[in-house]
Amino acid sequence: MRIPLPKPLRVIAALAAFTIASVPLARAAESYTLGPQDKLRIKVYEWRASQDKLVEWEGLNDEFIVAANGTISLPLVGEVMATGKTPSEVASAIGQRLQRRMNLVQPPDTNVDVILYRPVYVVGDVTKPGDFPFRPGLTVLQAVSLAGGVLRTSDLARDALTTQGELASTALQRDGLIARQARLKSEAAGGDAVTFPQALLARRSAPQIAALLDQEVSIFKTRAEAYRTQTNALSALKSYLEKEVTSLVAQMETETTQAALINKELEGISSLVAKGLAAAPRQYALERAKAEMQGARLRLEASMLRAHQEISKADISLLELKNKREGDVAIEIRETDQKLQELRNRTRVTEGILNQMGPLVDGGPRRPEPSFTILRAGQPDAAPVAASDASAVQPGDTIKVILPTYDIRQTGEAVDSADTPAPGSTPVASAKSSASN
Repeated sequence: MRIPLPKPLRVIAALAAFTIASVPLARAAESYTLGPQDKLRIKVYEWRASQDKLVEWEGLNDEFIVAANGTISLPLVGEVMATGKTPSEVASAIGQRLQRRMNLVQPPDTNVDVILYRPVYVVGDVTKPGDFPFRPGLTVLQAVSLAGGVLRTSDLARDALTTQGELASTALQRDGLIARQARLKSEAAGGDAVTFPQALLARRSAPQIAALLDQEVSIFKTRAEAYRTQTNALSALKSYLEKEVTSLVAQMETETTQAALINKELEGISSLVAKGLAAAPRQYALERAKAEMQGARLRLEASMLRAHQEISKADISLLELKNKREGDVAIEIRETDQKLQELRNRTRVTEGILNQMGPLVDGGPRRPEPSFTILRAGQPDAAPVAASDASAVQPGDTIKVILPTYDIRQTGEAVDSADTPAPGSTPVASAKSSASN
């Protein structure tokens, strides 16, 4: 007959069995130091003798990812540094902090397990470069297999065709940006025509280049015409208002002359009325005419002020139109320069990739074995370490697979037309003739 154990002893026995079963995993975790992107499972338990039960801290029992700054953030605990520490060290730090925070007699039982290691990265001449999950015991050969293995000749041929297409597309985009840059700079300089680079004009016989140049000339003429139309409209409005001011000034001079005559006549009539030699109604009529004259003059002055105000608004509108045009052109020039630089960089990278495909694409000699290098995580300034296919990999490592390099650079290599003049081309100061056509 088996005698059942008391409940506290059953709990302790279960924990002991769990601990014994977890010894191999715990020992493996002891030698592993955590880092960013590691995914952890944290469990916190507390034995409460007063309640005779094991209490699980549900608010903390969850999965957490080590942040880029090397910490994990837990409720009631806050941020705990994890990078460079083993899971047991992190568990101890969490338990001690909970003990202080909750005023416990002893730290609660805390367990930290790594459920997903930070990835390894495979780059270079592999089928599917990228990041892949780490697992203990991973070797270079296994990591490369996760990336689809080393590139095959058929893959290189297909990639070469794709790369050549990308290079041609990039060259066309670059020519378009160079033409646009020339048009914008001509607008900024206030020129009457677009001044295209000599190397671009020398290739005008190509239909694509001719279409690019004609398109930019058309845009230049349309924008210039729109600017002239707006400027002329504002200038015409200003001229009309200035003529109105001139007319108002003439009217005020006439009113001033009439007012002087009325004042002179009113002085004579007033003297005669005072002597009884003239009737008072005549004096009243002159005074009324004088008041009407003063009212008309005030209205003329108000109209003149409004005209001057409208002239000022027209001047401001002309200045704003000019500043907006210059500002918009400056922004477009900056954006075009940035895009052009990006395309130049992309062209250099694409050409470099294409140059490494040489005889492998054209059915060249048998390819030697690839070489492998490893860049350790946390050592960005360290030189890559040569490795073999059996070398062990650590979480966060970057594995670079390198195939033999061949140079297939041709004499017809793409040249940036903005930097290198086309041979045999005639210097052209502007594209005014093409714009007029």
